[in-house]
Amino acid sequence: DVIHHRPSLTTGHRPSHPSTFYSPPSTMAMAADNSSQNDEVRRKLLKPKVTPDEALSILIDLYIADGFGVDSELPRAEVIQELDSYDDVNYLVKINGEKALLKIHNGVESEKYISAHAKKRAKLDAAGSSSADDGSSRTSVIDLHTAIFGHLATPKYNVTTGKTIPTKKSASSDGDESVCIRELAVVSSEHSPQQLVIRLQGWVHGTPLSSIKWCPIETLIDSGACLGRTCHALDELATSDPDALQASKRYHAWDGQNLMDLKPYISHIDDIDQRKLVSNVIEGFEKAMIEGKEGEKLRMGINHGDFNDANIIIDDEMKVSGVIDFGDTVYSWRVLDVAVAMAYAMISSYGQGKRSLSAACAILRGFHHTYPLSSNERKHLRLLVACRLALSATMGNYTYKQNPENEYILFHSKPAWEALHFIWGIDGQGAGGNTAEAVENAFDIACDDIHVPAESSIPEFIDISFPDPSVVDPLATARVDSKKNQKPDGEKASEPVVTFVTGNKKKAEEVQRILSAGADLPFKLMNHKIDLPELQGDPISVAKEKCALASKEIKGAVITEDTSLCFTALNNMPGVYIKWFLEANGLDGLNDMISFSKDKSGYAQTVVAFCAGPGKEVFTFDGRTQGKIVRPRGSLDFGWDPIFEPDEGNGLTYAEMTGAQKDSMS
Repeated sequence: DVIHHRPSLTTGHRPSHPSTFYSPPSTMAMAADNSSQNDEVRRKLLKPKVTPDEALSILIDLYIADGFGVDSELPRAEVIQELDSYDDVNYLVKINGEKALLKIHNGVESEKYISAHAKKRAKLDAAGSSSADDGSSRTSVIDLHTAIFGHLATPKYNVTTGKTIPTKKSASSDGDESVCIRELAVVSSEHSPQQLVIRLQGWVHGTPLSSIKWCPIETLIDSGACLGRTCHALDELATSDPDALQASKRYHAWDGQNLMDLKPYISHIDDIDQRKLVSNVIEGFEKAMIEGKEGEKLRMGINHGDFNDANIIIDDEMKVSGVIDFGDTVYSWRVLDVAVAMAYAMISSYGQGKRSLSAACAILRGFHHTYPLSSNERKHLRLLVACRLALSATMGNYTYKQNPENEYILFHSKPAWEALHFIWGIDGQGAGGNTAEAVENAFDIACDDIHVPAESSIPEFIDISFPDPSVVDPLATARVDSKKNQKPDGEKASEPVVTFVTGNKKKAEEVQRILSAGADLPFKLMNHKIDLPELQGDPISVAKEKCALASKEIKGAVITEDTSLCFTALNNMPGVYIKWFLEANGLDGLNDMISFSKDKSGYAQTVVAFCAGPGKEVFTFDGRTQGKIVRPRGSLDFGWDPIFEPDEGNGLTYAEMTGAQKDSMS
């Protein structure tokens, strides 16, 4: 029912669930006021308990300028309905006929806002009311949301979200007209009432993607692109607003960096196989991101944190019209934002149509086209997608047990288990123990450079529009036969294959160009990415061992290439470790390492290794080019090439040369 009053209003929200380096917290933050319960548990206890009548009174009291005192045939404030939410209370309302969202924040975030602003008042009282605000009060999550909504209102970002509607001045808290505070009941009677923060936002018009029974793949690609634009905008916010950046550096249980803190919740999972599945994901995360310190190599940024289909708003043309719910915004690994979106795309209406991998690839293509990922970020995508699915399924299970009447909580957790089994599996190799490589290859394809038709803003997608492996392919044999039939005349069916081990498309093209020298090769050269162990030693021994391992993995003939960049001033270091030095320090950082010395000379070394098959002899070929280390010049998309100027290069760096020029000397 709609509740009317002459001066009345409500707001609602759609459903939701839950470049510097930063070390994540290692243990779960404990709640304020000496509570023995952590914030995640307290959010359940301190969820607002606000009736539609109370919501109407709040609207009238705080957002209708003349309160109850004006006669009108048309109600000025209406409460339309309560909307689903994890920890807050959201109402869809109308004010003067316009839709809006009334959000009553849970007690945990409200406490932190009130505490921060109380400290501000205390400082001002101590220093005199004329003292300027030093910004320390604007570091709560609620203040962060205010900053984000204001920042995204800039048209250049092309990202629409709900604008904050100011309260009446008489109702504002501490001069902040973006929110107000009221004492209201919460779920836990022992903790009621609580001082809770209230915000009113403009409505983002359209339909949540989660409400669309069948969305096209183009919509998911567009969603990924929208997330990319949002990340660019949040990067600029982090640079321009230090208070917002500080506010985003908080502990949040749904932040993927904190996956280890999911362990205590595993015991609440009843199904043994599901417990094993989540435990295996956590083990994979611990091995790679913590013990392997891979997390330290990832870019940081302010993340939306929950870019799921319930928070993506679609217009009548099935294009993204807006983004909502920044409740999980946190400073974290940038790649987590797209990993979260990919995880939820797998269980979107498109993904649940037996196209879960295609759905994840669609998000990735749109995002990478707009906000390119680094090779390190791409390397861990499958793991991080699995981490989010494990987190969603496990926390959904736990939250539902605490609040079984909230059916919305199961919205994502049930299909999340199926997607998690498919992408990760009990042993980390995916469903059936053999899908991991296929998933990672699909993610690589999604990140390929792709054509964008002139008449469209959406990249092409035919190569990522495929069903999941569980779908029987009646044309499988025909596809194989068609490949045979497409072979050029005279080509033997038993044409030998040699695999060049790399995931770098440009590197593969370079090797093909050098080996062929304009003629046909007597074998078919393919490229394939393999995750080999990081070996230590001299360049020749490392190259031999890697080639032997690669041949065993491929079960055939392989070529490997190991490049080194050696600085004379550093006794020929970094050498074979140049990749990790580059990732950790950047091009300018490599230069800075030898700033102490006048000797900028060095050499580039390439060791090519060939093995005809598992267990066979490995042959190596060692080539060196003398030169010097310079400040970066030329294209920046090919490793350390911009800082190496060969002696015979006529003053050009590798990155400034044409392919033919570089081939002639490297």
